[in-house]
Amino acid sequence: MKKPLVTFSDFQKFDFKIGKVKEAAFVEGSRNLIALRVDLGQDYGVVEIIAGVGKYYKAPDLIGKKFIFVANLEPKKMLDKISNGMMLAADENGKPLLLPLKKSLKNGLIVR
Repeated sequence: MKKPLVTFSDFQKFDFKIGKVKEAAFVEGSRNLIALRVDLGQDYGVVEIIAGVGKYYKAPDLIGKKFIFVANLEPKKMLDKISNGMMLAADENGKPLLLPLKKSLKNGLIVR
């Protein structure tokens, strides 16, 4: 589904960063939510981000991998956790397809 146009200045408000998953565990009481401890580099440090990918991915398989995250998304309560960002993924018929990056990329690099 095509979405409405956004202005370039609105797009510039998003802070896309490369982050490395340091820890990952299912959120208690959920079959789909995984709590990630993500190193987003010097500007943000290590933050907790809740990802709704548990139906398709195992938490331990995410540890040590790097992905693109929205680092400055407003915090959102999800069950008893607070998510401080969002992991980006492709979507194929409702299934999230994670986009792992090269491990050599530095945590916190800006994605444009």
